[in-house]
Amino acid sequence: MASLFTSYLLPLVLVANIFNFQTSLSDTRADEALIAGICRQVQDPPFCLNTFRKILAHPYVPEEVTRATIAQSLQNAENNHAFIVAAKAATKDKETKDLYAICDVGYGFMITILKDAAQSLAKKNYVVLENDLSKCPRFVSDCQNALGSKTTPDMLDRSRKQFDLLIMSKAAEALIKK
Repeated sequence: MASLFTSYLLPLVLVANIFNFQTSLSDTRADEALIAGICRQVQDPPFCLNTFRKILAHPYVPEEVTRATIAQSLQNAENNHAFIVAAKAATKDKETKDLYAICDVGYGFMITILKDAAQSLAKKNYVVLENDLSKCPRFVSDCQNALGSKTTPDMLDRSRKQFDLLIMSKAAEALIKK
């Protein structure tokens, strides 16, 4: 009797495992396609892919990808803001100090807007979310434009990464079914 039960059960278990493997492989392909589509839109695709690998776990759903990219963008903006405040305090040149003040204010606004965007996502208020995310790149541009020739390589790199994180957030938000 046990061998009869085993002879029926074993094939069922095998079929179920194959189905689960194929489904998870299919899900992984869809996840990778979603991320690859987002990363094609940024300046530095390897940075984008590495960031996603660090901050996400499968499955990748647009709401979760958006939440994670907003959180990463906010963390990066806060780090950049601290860098800007320190650079402003360290400079002796009044003109450069004033230029960093523009960046200080801009990044402060961006941090507030990213926090609002995170709340809008949690409340599924996608119109406000989209509006918030569309404002943020301007603050990075304003800072870069203000610093102009006084921009340091470190600040250029920070700005590039911030732009990419904002693009990633915006691209992920656009994938949410509303």
